[in-house]
Amino acid sequence: MALFGSYRSNRFVIHQLTRRAVLTRYRGTALGLIWSLLTPMLMLAIYTFVFGLVLEIRWPAQEGGLARFPAILFSGMIIHSLLSDCLIQSTTVIADNPQYVKKVVFPLEALPWVTVLSALFQAGISLFVLILYLLGLLLLENDHSFGWSVVFIPLPFVMISIVCLGIGWFVSAAAVYFRDIGQLMGVISTVLFFMAPILYPKSALPESIQPLLYLNPITFPIEQLRNFLLKNAAPDILGIGIYTVVALVFAYLGFLWFERVRKGFADVL
Repeated sequence: MALFGSYRSNRFVIHQLTRRAVLTRYRGTALGLIWSLLTPMLMLAIYTFVFGLVLEIRWPAQEGGLARFPAILFSGMIIHSLLSDCLIQSTTVIADNPQYVKKVVFPLEALPWVTVLSALFQAGISLFVLILYLLGLLLLENDHSFGWSVVFIPLPFVMISIVCLGIGWFVSAAAVYFRDIGQLMGVISTVLFFMAPILYPKSALPESIQPLLYLNPITFPIEQLRNFLLKNAAPDILGIGIYTVVALVFAYLGFLWFERVRKGFADVL
């Protein structure tokens, strides 16, 4: 497909720009890249305190008490943060790089790849922190729910990354012409957060409403990630297949939209 062809043709540029984006995020700070590790650790501790101790949120099927609640919550947060980062960064990825727009030979379609890969880097660090936490539970509490299914962990991230690519092409192109989109993406990110089973289990909703949660692109990847991390369950092959096909179609349409409107970028910027 053309969208993956854009990666193969420009992978050197994509990797260099991704590296620069990651380093720029922490440039000028005393701890540098260490913040990418400290941030998820601090957030994990804060979520545990606020939602577990203060608000006393519980899941009906939760096993292991308060100790496992941070993993349930944080696994959903990781997926949402990945999508949210792509949503927000996509609004400025073209406008912040007018020098590339002016260059006829520069592959502008590669910029959404940079956005997704840089967001994946932070998601990977957060996932590493979560796995360390679960390994700690395994040693301290002999929690065998963390097991062989961890080999399938990449699947939810592949699925949501395809969606993020489509968002990147759609949003980055539209934001060049409509600057208000930048304000809208923050609102959409918040809506997606509360319309997914992150702070609450799906079973907390009436059965007639539960299927609507799957209109949210992060719901199914969150469920799969929790299955692999917390339930030692096999992947839902049919669900993953359907989700991936829909995500690929969405990403391809985003790519076509980007290619169609990119000719006017230079005139607007």
